[in-house]
Amino acid sequence: MTEVSDYDLIQCMKVIRQTTEVVSLSLPGATFKKLEQTRKQEGETRSNFIRRLIESYVEDNRWGEIYKRGEEAARKFNIKSEEDVDKILHA
Repeated sequence: MTEVSDYDLIQCMKVIRQTTEVVSLSLPGATFKKLEQTRKQEGETRSNFIRRLIESYVEDNRWGEIYKRGEEAARKFNIKSEEDVDKILHA
């Protein structure tokens, strides 16, 4: 295993400090307990677990918008099936 010097560790910590922001939030007790229980089961730090939750939420919303636009296009072009899509693409 490679040893890490104190200097290297300090340099790494400086980079981490430069690329993160500290956030303070308040949660109801029951919600905090769920957070702690779930993140411990996942074997994650609190920060990483909350980061993943936010990223997942944003991604879900992005896909929700994509589906919404797809539904609007389907109504506009009277698309009812995959065959309809195939006909449009190969017309």
